[in-house]
Formats: sequence, structure tokens, C-alpha cells
Amino acid sequence: MTKPVGWCATWLPMIKLAQAICHFIVIMVFLDGRHQWYMYNAILTFSFLALFYSFFTILLRFFELTELHFMSFNFAAMLCNFVLMVLSLAFSGILIWDICNMRDGPHKIKYHDRLPPVTIGQDAWIRRCVLAASSLLLAGLLYLITYLKLRGVATS
Repeated sequence: MTKPVGWCATWLPMIKLAQAICHFIVIMVFLDGRHQWYMYNAILTFSFLALFYSFFTILLRFFELTELHFMSFNFAAMLCNFVLMVLSLAFSGILIWDICNMRDGPHKIKYHDRLPPVTIGQDAWIRRCVLAASSLLLAGLLYLITYLKLRGVATS
């Protein structure tokens, strides 16, 4: 059984699509300079997994495959959204800390393994990190909204 096609314009698929777009932006930003610091690779991997999760949950809900043997699907989705929210906000905070250190100069970023690629440059890399941090912050807020809305659905 599937939902009607108009279901794709309801709140859940639209929020999940917005989350996927936020993570896609992070992926595009970190494709070039991810070798500078291991945390950039962790954020890139997290974004790939979160992007997959967003599309996977849209498909599961569209085809109404929502029965789990050990817990309700809404509870599992709430738990996943909470974990993704915490990770998105934590990674955003790490990037904001990294941005502040990069603005203070190269002596503050000795934890980086390499300098930004020459084709990008330090200032452009800082702007990319700002874009990634804001995308992760927005994704975290969208996960919070999804968590709260699913919590309301699960309790009613």
C-alpha cells in the first residue's frame, strides 16, 4: 500500500527534503578540502549517512512500511531524529569553533593536518566552513522540529 502522491507535499516529506538539501550542501562543501582535518571527514561521512536516512524514511513512510517487531516505527524515527539533531548541532558547534580559530591565524589551527587547498585559499575555506556550519545548524533545527512533531503524533 502507498500513500497518495499529494502526500509528498505534507510536512514530513518537505522537512526531510530540506534536511537532505542541508546535508547535500555540507557534502559539496567538504569534498575538496576534507583531508585538512579528520573532523571534516567525520562530518562528511555523517552527512552522507544523514542524507541516506532522510530519503530512506521518506520511502518507508510513502510505502507505509512502518511496522517494526521490537518497537513502534514512530518511536524509532523519534530516536533517530534526536540522535541526528544532537550530532548536527555538535558538528555545527565544532565547525564554529574551528572557524573562530582559523580567523585568528594559522598558529591557532595546528590541529589541522594540512592547509586548505591552494585553489581554494584560507578565506574561501572559512566561508565554506561557515556555509557548512549554518547548514548543519539548520538541519539540527529541522531534526528538532521533526522530533517534536513525531512526539506529538506518538502521544496522540
